Amino acid sequence: MKQLYIADDNTGFSEYIATVASREGWLPVICVNGQDLVEQVASGSGSALLIVDIYMPEMDGIEAIEGLVDVDRQLRLRFIAGGADAPFLAAKMIAEARNLSVERNIFKPLGKNDLIALLEQEARELGV
Repeated sequence: MKQLYIADDNTGFSEYIATVASREGWLPVICVNGQDLVEQVASGSGSALLIVDIYMPEMDGIEAIEGLVDVDRQLRLRFIAGGADAPFLAAKMIAEARNLSVERNIFKPLGKNDLIALLEQEARELGV
């Protein structure tokens, strides 16, 4: 099963990703913030792709990294935002220092063909 967790406070964007992903055979879970993401991922099992917004209220993408460190599952992260590279670099460095697998960043807006290509690549990497 191809599991996808989407953590973004922009519900329209999350729903767009979830719709495209479900049409591509993924089981998407929408999370409204980092805390929701950590709870959802911790309660699940199996390998999963996480698309995580850097900027969210309550617990942002960078803060969520700490909560994901102890989760015992194969996780691949893609950070997403519409802005400067500096927060991406910090998030990627923090996650990699904690042995989390982080791939190239995603910038908003994200076109449908680019999203499908990303999902196909991640499915191969996860072996699902």
